[in-house]
Amino acid sequence: MKRINISFFNIFLIITLLITACTPTRKLKYVQNKGDDIYKNQFYNDRSEKTIQPYDYLYIQIYSLDEKTNAIFNYQGGYAYDTELLSYTVDDDGNISLPFVGAINVKDLTITEAKSKIEKSLGLYLRDISVILRYVSNKITILGEVNQPGQYAFFDEKVTVFQALGFANGISTFGDRSDITLIREKDNNIKYYYLDLTKKSIAESDYYYLLPNDILIVNPVNAKYRELRDYSITLISSLLSTITTIITLYYLLELN
Repeated sequence: MKRINISFFNIFLIITLLITACTPTRKLKYVQNKGDDIYKNQFYNDRSEKTIQPYDYLYIQIYSLDEKTNAIFNYQGGYAYDTELLSYTVDDDGNISLPFVGAINVKDLTITEAKSKIEKSLGLYLRDISVILRYVSNKITILGEVNQPGQYAFFDEKVTVFQALGFANGISTFGDRSDITLIREKDNNIKYYYLDLTKKSIAESDYYYLLPNDILIVNPVNAKYRELRDYSITLISSLLSTITTIITLYYLLELN
């Protein structure tokens, strides 16, 4: 009888370990119905257009009825080319440098506003021109508990936090959806923001849309979880082996 009690104790210990080692289900769900979000299913987010900032890359293509002008601005050398090769980097002061006109300040302008300003500046020297302007080489870095951490390029002016996580193939099993760190640099200041993706109201957050050069870090559910998991697996295997041995010996003794 004592041997049976020992076996039951070991089984109880295994169950307890399994319960404490498991990741809580609530940590694995996005946009949950909880708190003030239970009865609310519509949220408003002002998707204001991104403005140009230092270190942005701008693809600028200038067309003219004059072939010589086209050759100066859009030289391809007869080879296929990447848009990055025809891009202009916005410097520390928010300027881009173009032939003929020199520096043009585009800081804090939208793409439409910058396009108009470039066309106006070039119009002082050239006739019948048209400008195509868009962002290129936008990058975002995703680290921590995601399936494919790394740096990802995108060509929109900005992406949502969920689109960004999609680049990294989603959050891993051990990622805490309620504990996401966003690192953003603007005007030489680096700021940290903390996002909870289990709340539906994230859609109204000022940080629902991510910007180029943002860094997103998905924190683990428990910093010690992996150590506990590995330890639990080893311990459970050992306990199962012990239980099997005890039960086998018990039945052998009973038979004798």
